[in-house]
Formats: sequence, C-alpha cells, structure tokens
Amino acid sequence: MAVTQTAQACDLVIFGAKGDLARRKLLPSLYQLEKAGQIHPDTRIIGVGRADWDKEAYTHVVREALETFMKKEKIDEGL
Repeated sequence: MAVTQTAQACDLVIFGAKGDLARRKLLPSLYQLEKAGQIHPDTRIIGVGRADWDKEAYTHVVREALETFMKKEKIDEGL
C-alpha cells in the first residue's frame, strides 16, 4: 500500500533553469508533483540562469518544455 504525503514547504533553486536537464527532466517532474498535490503550497521554486528573463518569457519556455518532453498530456492552462 502506497502512502502519499505532501512534503514540507521549502525553497528549491534550479541552477541552469533554461538548460537541457531542467527542460527534459526537472520541469516535467515538478509539474507532475504539483499536479498530484505533492508540493506544499508555500514552496517556492526559483530558477537561476545566465540570461535575464521576465516571468512571461520564462513561462513560455516552461510550457514549451512540458509540451515537448512530457508524454502527450494536456498541460493545464493555469501554468
């Protein structure tokens, strides 16, 4: 029997937030965890990179990564 439990709130920093590892593995995994209710509502995910991005531009990068590297699944519009 599997027991699911939401983790405590934390700050998660992703260095190279626009890099290949983040786009292929980290962002899809975090999306799935959030969708399953496994990330505490007060958790902050902080992306760090060399380029200067505003929220709208980076959200576009994240959405594109999810659409490219996740199994064919509808991405929530709230992203």
